[in-house]
Amino acid sequence: MLSVIEERFPPSVGHTSPDGGLFTWLTFPEGFDAAAFLRDEAIPTAKVAFVPGATFFPVTQEPNHARVNFSGVSDEQIVEGMARLASLLRERLPG
Repeated sequence: MLSVIEERFPPSVGHTSPDGGLFTWLTFPEGFDAAAFLRDEAIPTAKVAFVPGATFFPVTQEPNHARVNFSGVSDEQIVEGMARLASLLRERLPG
């Protein structure tokens, strides 16, 4: 997952590099609505899902974050799904 993010995602998308756990966080540019992108593009076009991050910021929601899971599916599925997501993001975001 991290390799695909680093190699294929637009440079304007940041990510965490976890030492363990089940998730990686993505940070999109300010003004990007991860929930709308999920609903309107990621699911219908790429057949990829993630958890929009806004609700993880209970005081001031930040809609430009997402949580992606790297457990429960094969490495091949992760690479394929993240590559499809990267393709959509390259079309949508600068850089």
